[in-house]
Amino acid sequence: MAGRHLVSFSLVILAVAALTGQAHGSAICDKADFPALCRSTVKDASDPTSAMTAAIEHLIFETEHAKDSSQKIGNLKSLSVCKQNLDDALDDLQKSLQYLKNNDIPSLKISLSGALTDYSTCDDAVMENGDEKKASGVLNTDTLLRNLAGNCLYLATLLK
Repeated sequence: MAGRHLVSFSLVILAVAALTGQAHGSAICDKADFPALCRSTVKDASDPTSAMTAAIEHLIFETEHAKDSSQKIGNLKSLSVCKQNLDDALDDLQKSLQYLKNNDIPSLKISLSGALTDYSTCDDAVMENGDEKKASGVLNTDTLLRNLAGNCLYLATLLK
């Protein structure tokens, strides 16, 4: 039960920020799939490159937090799959930062799509193994990670 609370803590923080108006952000997020989440992630960035950097760095932070939290839940077969996929997502996100720095937008989009797939694969493993109840916090966190990754893909479309 403690793992569930640790995993969903980030969701609470982001929801509170969005509801209290502390997630100012910029108009750059207006057309994102999750605008309030985007604004809370990119802060006051006004250009796509700095917004993208902030969004990827935040996604790395959340992915590392999810990985740490999932290890506290216990030994479920699905969680070993999740750990591997979260490691793969972290690799993809580190590459994304490098692609952004090199202005390699096609590779950036591919890398971000890879991270999104990694999060979905974790969810699939949890569902296939019937671990939904034991690992519900992981599923909640994966939803956040998928939403953040989706916003990153949106931001990537703004880059030239």
